Amino acid sequence: MARTFPTIGRNCSRRQVIGRTRFFCWRECMSDLRNAAATQENSGGLRGRVALVTGAGRGIGKTTARLLASRGMLVAINDLNADAADQTAESLCADGLRACSTPASVCSAKEVQAMISRVEEELGPLWLLVNNAGAFSHGPTSDLSEDAWDGPFEVDAKGLFLCSQAAIQRMIPRRRGRIVNIGSIAGLIVRTNQIAYCSAKAAAIHFTRCLAVEMAPHGITVNCLCPGMTWTDMLSESAKGRGLDLDAMVSLIPAGRMATEEDHAHLVAYLASDEASHMTGQIITVDGAQSLYHPLQLPK
Repeated sequence: MARTFPTIGRNCSRRQVIGRTRFFCWRECMSDLRNAAATQENSGGLRGRVALVTGAGRGIGKTTARLLASRGMLVAINDLNADAADQTAESLCADGLRACSTPASVCSAKEVQAMISRVEEELGPLWLLVNNAGAFSHGPTSDLSEDAWDGPFEVDAKGLFLCSQAAIQRMIPRRRGRIVNIGSIAGLIVRTNQIAYCSAKAAAIHFTRCLAVEMAPHGITVNCLCPGMTWTDMLSESAKGRGLDLDAMVSLIPAGRMATEEDHAHLVAYLASDEASHMTGQIITVDGAQSLYHPLQLPK
């Protein structure tokens, strides 16, 4: 499903080698090179590089994959749901972007290794890994089941480790690469009845810091984006199912609105770019100051 790039200097043929024809051919090639260089600069150095986005069948991952592809990256779409991964990849290709589908469980070391190998075989050397796949559970700690505890850790911690490990095994010899982990402000603040999710995201945050120090000598950056409340289809469905008051939720955000999926996607693109080459080990909140705001209800 991945598409190939046009060859720079494609207007030249072996027969065009003498006199005036050669000059015009050279000029066409140089024009192609200048255009390619300008496009590369405008894309932040992303054009032609390979990205893998996990959990990209919907939500933030899907939007991030589309933005990266629009910047000229070759994007591998991972999701546990094969149909969702296929649909995302097909929609990108239909718009003339470069993508392929790589469904797999991020919780399986065997599947992750096979996925990374397949991505590099089909698209080329991996430049960017976006660890976006996640799992959520909620409920009072006193009644929380073992499965509800294990779920977030299986995906948000173990999956993060397995995908990152497989990626850096390829990146270290090349001495280059980017890893962006999608955390959550839930890993920074306390949320009632979300102990497993908050704890797993806190683990992801510290994992980011530890791996960043380890990878810095190898030219690999590792950063963590922590979204605040974000308007997604999943949130809309959850709000309806659980009877959540969205207006009350927005009132807790000083910026007066929820984040959009695009807010997060643009930061991922920046962290993947050449402009962020010296930025690593950072935990960045995109939440409209939500994680800083704790309204105090004073008695009247």
